[in-house]
Amino acid sequence: MKLSVDKKLFYKYLFYVQGIVDTRPSMLILSHVLLEAREGRVFLSSTDLESSIYTSFPATITEEGQVCLPAKKLLEVIEKTPEGEVQIRTVNEKQIEIDYKKGKTKIKTQNAEDFPKIPKPEDFVYRAIKSDKLEALIKKTIYCTGGDDLRKNLTGIYFDMTQNGKIRLVATDGHRMSMAEEDIENNIVESFTLPKRAAIEIRKFIKDSEVVNMGVGKNFFICDDGQTSLLTRLVDAKFPDYKKVLPNNFNNTIKIEKKQIQEALQRASVVLQEKNRGVKVYIGEKKIEIRAVSDDGEAIEELVIDKLTEPLDVGFNAKYLIDALLSFDDKEVCLSVGDEVSPACIFVSEEDKYKQLSVIMPMRV
Repeated sequence: MKLSVDKKLFYKYLFYVQGIVDTRPSMLILSHVLLEAREGRVFLSSTDLESSIYTSFPATITEEGQVCLPAKKLLEVIEKTPEGEVQIRTVNEKQIEIDYKKGKTKIKTQNAEDFPKIPKPEDFVYRAIKSDKLEALIKKTIYCTGGDDLRKNLTGIYFDMTQNGKIRLVATDGHRMSMAEEDIENNIVESFTLPKRAAIEIRKFIKDSEVVNMGVGKNFFICDDGQTSLLTRLVDAKFPDYKKVLPNNFNNTIKIEKKQIQEALQRASVVLQEKNRGVKVYIGEKKIEIRAVSDDGEAIEELVIDKLTEPLDVGFNAKYLIDALLSFDDKEVCLSVGDEVSPACIFVSEEDKYKQLSVIMPMRV
């Protein structure tokens, strides 16, 4: 195998596929990427046996071939090479050589025949969606996904397409929930839960195109932008009935500048310890007071607001509030807290609450 490729182009697509590489592989080959040189293109593949990604880009191929390369090491080498053309060639069955301006690096390889065959299930039901819409929906919800394997049904993002013409994404870890929806041309009724890791990787490459195709079939999900394709198993556990916990009243709603309350919470959080992230939020007449107390210190932040119907004093996890605020692109948001035991709700407008909604349960502080 012998090829020449632009360093920036190689690094870009190598970055896409290395995100799926197994970091603690049960088999050595799963920490590698498969590189194939043929038909004037370089094809890169990686898999952790649950998810797989496949992409290609143009290159000057002098001699066709294929080889497995350690993903992390290869990415580090390419990242540090000078700008310009990079030459890659096999030295023998166990090594490749990467040549660049004023230097070269040799890397140990694995046999390409040992790389797992990436499954390609048929019978996908496809629909198109604008890339920026899908990226925004994932960004607005992914921060709420859970990480507890004992609650597998909370470890992904739920895609609810049971309403014709709409797509709604929902995520929750049991303490908070995020929801966002968009209008799409869709007459296929279905729902499924996409693993968090797959959602992270999708966000990396869909920015390359205006439209992507999503497909679901036989417990698999595929996202394809015409050049890069990600295939993953769906979460095989039922997502909670999120509609049962959606608030049905939004009392004590105030409009506030997002940056103002976000920065106040961030400053107050400085004195908090890792095990205790709770802040007291006092909402009174024409002000919000945020109080944080720990063995390391104390902080008080005060914000001016419009008058509320009744005063409240309630505790929240500061990080949860900050995460929720960071997911909004708007300059102003609405904050609603019904009483001391009700969740806080953050949304953009009272007329369209479910366009993007964050729900955070209170905590004892």
